[in-house]
Amino acid sequence: MNIQTIQLHDDPDVTLTAYIQSPSKEMPGVQIKPAILICPGGGYHICSDREAEVIALSYLKEGYQAFVLRYSLMEKSQFPQPLHDAEMALTLIREHHEEWFLDPDKVAVIGFSAGAHLATMLATSGSVRPNALLVGYPTLMRKPRFGVEYPLPEVDDKTPEVFIFHTFDDDLVPVKNTLYLADQYNKHHIPFEVHVFRDGKHGLSLGNKLVLSNHPHAIDPHYQKWFDLSVEWLERVLQPFEK
Repeated sequence: MNIQTIQLHDDPDVTLTAYIQSPSKEMPGVQIKPAILICPGGGYHICSDREAEVIALSYLKEGYQAFVLRYSLMEKSQFPQPLHDAEMALTLIREHHEEWFLDPDKVAVIGFSAGAHLATMLATSGSVRPNALLVGYPTLMRKPRFGVEYPLPEVDDKTPEVFIFHTFDDDLVPVKNTLYLADQYNKHHIPFEVHVFRDGKHGLSLGNKLVLSNHPHAIDPHYQKWFDLSVEWLERVLQPFEK
């Protein structure tokens, strides 16, 4: 596997880390893979490690080339700057599709919490857009922070299909954010899939012992099912391994 970290512009903290699997003659049917761009959460204050490399590695084992975007934060997160970061990342992924052994027409984006806001902005108003959108416990109705205003995403007819997961028990980001997005999709007659799990606080990531070793009480096998469901959904939407 080849791992590269690329600085996207003059801010040294804005980077794209690529996790690239090389083709193998033993697996001739999957020489060219789908890709997924990951936007970690963190309230535009940090990019959470719990929603970065561990997510990339999880999708890698499912056959995806994976990319983690660390975007503009805090005072630098005034829109549209984070959106520009995401547009640059998606453009770079598609431009390097031959070098990185991926299909430029099968690139999904997944975001968590504030990263879900950014991923949704990319899918709804980006100058370039992903082929599929996945969002976890999305913080869409964002209050101003650091003196920065955050726009509310608005679905249009060019917005790709979405997979959304959340928990009813989330007391930091209410589930109405997910219901808002689902309603937007419904109004535009764009297919969507929503999973609202009964239990679980905000920011669970994969919900397993790997990411919650310091919060073992939060580990939830039922919530963990979102990942396998997302892989099944991607296979329906992207048909990633069909010739």
